[in-house]
Amino acid sequence: MAKKPQPPKDSPRDDLNKEAQKRLAACRTWKSYWELDFKECYFFCSPHRQRTISSMTEPAQQRMLDAPELNTDEAFLLAQDFVTEVVNTFMPEAQKWCERGPGMDLPPGAWDKVKVQVEKDDQKIFEAMKASNLYPEIAKAFYPDLAIGTVALWIDRPHPAAAINTAAIPLRELECNLGPYGEIDDRFAVRYTRNCYVRELVGEEVWGQIPAKMKKEIGDKPTVRTQVIWGFWRNWEDKGDEVWQHVILVGKECIHDSIIKGEGSCPMLVFRFNPSSDWPWGLGPMIQGLPSFRQIDELEMALMENASLSLRPPITFPSDSFTNVEQGLEEGMAYPITPGHEGAVKKIYDVPPANPANYAYEDRLKKLRKLFFVDLPEQTGDTPPTAAQWYDEMARAQRRIGVPGLSFWREGPSKIFLRFQHLLEQAGLVKPIQVDGRAVSTLPRNPAQAAAELQEVATTVKFISIAGQAFPEEFKLRVDGNETMQKLKDKMRASLVIFRPDDKVNGALEQIQKLSGGATPNAPASAPGPGQQ
Repeated sequence: MAKKPQPPKDSPRDDLNKEAQKRLAACRTWKSYWELDFKECYFFCSPHRQRTISSMTEPAQQRMLDAPELNTDEAFLLAQDFVTEVVNTFMPEAQKWCERGPGMDLPPGAWDKVKVQVEKDDQKIFEAMKASNLYPEIAKAFYPDLAIGTVALWIDRPHPAAAINTAAIPLRELECNLGPYGEIDDRFAVRYTRNCYVRELVGEEVWGQIPAKMKKEIGDKPTVRTQVIWGFWRNWEDKGDEVWQHVILVGKECIHDSIIKGEGSCPMLVFRFNPSSDWPWGLGPMIQGLPSFRQIDELEMALMENASLSLRPPITFPSDSFTNVEQGLEEGMAYPITPGHEGAVKKIYDVPPANPANYAYEDRLKKLRKLFFVDLPEQTGDTPPTAAQWYDEMARAQRRIGVPGLSFWREGPSKIFLRFQHLLEQAGLVKPIQVDGRAVSTLPRNPAQAAAELQEVATTVKFISIAGQAFPEEFKLRVDGNETMQKLKDKMRASLVIFRPDDKVNGALEQIQKLSGGATPNAPASAPGPGQQ
């Protein structure tokens, strides 16, 4: 008797497909709770953006028609200023906004062996950033999504011979979820793209893995849109390295899977401004300011309605006396009136003049500017603020944006830096940091913390001034001028200051002493103390 055929067992890729679908469904559930907030934010600050936020349906290929309903443009200005402030604070194009420092488990003395190499490699990384389209694409990705709270970027080299490319992932294509430690773990980019672009987007290697039937369906309908999904989630079983599971789905079928390892290996970066431990989405100033934006919009509409009533007040007229004027009276037109009804057309009431106090929302705007971190110091009295007062106000504003910006820095700029470092190491342009054949851990550091370190510099300078004047002889004996200047140079990131080599110091000192009529040319090379002439 013939045995009953058994159903085919699921392949490992089928299991991955099921896992990817479950993780994606969980991400979409989290996002559904925030969709209305995202749509309202777009209404106020970017009404012409695509507002099909859910990735479950293909976005409509038409413009939204509710933009004329918006009565204020304050959100446009605040969101743009906020993005400019964040970029200039955390990643200005003209500066090295990230640097690598020694990791916490670095042995003593190891950093001194690789410090010069790290500085040179960091410069190469920033040159690669400037040569790529990173900064133009950041401007596209950040407005207005960063003001809403969450941004996603795709950074990769599509081909070994091509330049590093950055692409913005809008909120409608982004799906994400939290990991075990409160960071963004599961992340998906869901794009509905025309079939003629599928091959280019997935790459030649992945295209070769697509079944022939699916290739034919895609090739026969080049203008039809197909859903392509890129998914990444951490593999926490490997404790010794950063490991990601990567899948690509076309439609609902998983056509590619791979394991990628290493810090900076994931090309899809998701970062948030002002995140919380409850949600995978950042709580940006645009969402926090929605109540004020609603009030401002209502006040603007009320002011326009008052002006319209004042210019065209409602009237009464006898319905059986002359020409029908229900649609109003037109300027410069003549209307026939039956004798005896000359005074029948009149205003119902006199519209009261607009009271500016009823429509003033400067207080709300002031609070919104503070919420968006773009509140510049104000002159509160008749006397203009001094330079020191102005600097203190600016420093206070920088400290305020630094608190919610800590997570943004860790998830955003530092990961961008590490991603470029990873790509350059793959290309052989930057070498992994090693000492005696062992890898050396490095830590991306935010130069914004240099502002805090400047306080240490100021304290040091104050000590030198006081101690040097009070104890000039002891100060010169106890303080090593060369080492102190080197420490100050490092703290202040004064990379343009070049010290002479030790073998040239004595020669330079001899020339200086001859020109100044000084004493012995063989005097020890030490910096003069404070107050010394």
